[in-house]
Amino acid sequence: METIKSLMEFLDNGVTSYHAIANMKKKLLKEGFVELSEKEIWHLEKGKSYFVIRNDSSLIAFRIPECEISTVKGWHVYAAHSDSPAFKIKENPEITKEGMYVSINTEKYGSMILSTWLDRPLTIAGRVCVENENEIATHLVRLKDNICVIPSLAIHMNRDMNNGVTLSTQYDMMPLLSMICQENREKTSKGMLNKVLAKTLTEITGRNYSVQDILSYDLYVENCEKAVLAGIEQEFIMAPRYDDLACVFAGLEGIIAGKPDSYIDVLAVFDNEEVGSLTRQGADSTFLRDTLETIAEGFGADRAMFRRWNVGSFMISADNAHACHPNQGAKADLTNRPYLNKGVVLKYHGGQQYATDACSAAYVKNLCRKNDIPFQIYANHSDIPGGRTLGNLTMAQVSMEAADIGLAQLAMHSAYETAGAKDIEYLIHLATCFFDL
Repeated sequence: METIKSLMEFLDNGVTSYHAIANMKKKLLKEGFVELSEKEIWHLEKGKSYFVIRNDSSLIAFRIPECEISTVKGWHVYAAHSDSPAFKIKENPEITKEGMYVSINTEKYGSMILSTWLDRPLTIAGRVCVENENEIATHLVRLKDNICVIPSLAIHMNRDMNNGVTLSTQYDMMPLLSMICQENREKTSKGMLNKVLAKTLTEITGRNYSVQDILSYDLYVENCEKAVLAGIEQEFIMAPRYDDLACVFAGLEGIIAGKPDSYIDVLAVFDNEEVGSLTRQGADSTFLRDTLETIAEGFGADRAMFRRWNVGSFMISADNAHACHPNQGAKADLTNRPYLNKGVVLKYHGGQQYATDACSAAYVKNLCRKNDIPFQIYANHSDIPGGRTLGNLTMAQVSMEAADIGLAQLAMHSAYETAGAKDIEYLIHLATCFFDL
């Protein structure tokens, strides 16, 4: 029960990728990990633990074994992603409607089930760049919960609503922020969000910020509803951002608990998976390769040794999988049908959207069987293509054997997802055993 409570707190607090990474940083520092900078020379020691952050939204943590570096066999990498679908706020966001309402101009971040965002309490969160004594400073912000809402249209005004409605991101999904005052309406609505941001920054930093100090921001409209347990026996967990913060949480718990023997343990959490990973902090960037090369250089490993380490390594790419749906069972594969609370999911794809092959699958299956970890198999319905994840994208940068796994869940990319409450323990156990090797 303590584990599921910790997971729920992690989901609640990880409202954006920036907040998720900040929470990880806090936890790692508490556990004795040392933060490094990509701009500095690294002085690494055997038996020590470290982490590095890129762009405030991606993090790589690693633990050095006590053995001599010459006897290191390679890397054990566990990869996941910190981002989830949301609405990204544009610059100059305020839009006055009907002379009374102030709405926020947004665009989709990632592939979303738009209808699930209607009529929910929403918050605004992310990072803000400000001028601070002739320097640019960055601050995380989370405005108060329930600050905006996306109202649906009453069924009385569209009697065909339950027959299927096409929702426009630009017009139907615009969050309602406020009402404007009757006096001097235009002045009141323009810059409303920046005024709230300046006030919030002043409160959290103790420095008096004005609207003019705000240079730019990465802000998102996010679901602020809390994670809850559901079902007669509390066997379900319902939460925003379960994909993929649950896998991040499991990897974090695993690398903290694990005790590396002859491998360097690596937890890699990337941003921007939901939009293709083609950023400097994404899985298709050089972030992992740069970090591994810097670790090797720190111990005097030459290119030949680095190459041997890569060949002898293994990656677990952890991103959630589709559970067989109780009302739409025909959408699942005929013979590979994962269910909630039935174990870790090993994912296959004939077109190599997943990195799993026979040998990497055997590695994961063997690890599960030796440690009594239940597992199940996922494959796409042959007529319904699925999405990509981190495994093969990362392998384009650092080639090593890899398998794609995840936790079974329902309503993936909904504003509020559903999964099995028992499965997180299985994944933490797998990550810990993996990092113990």
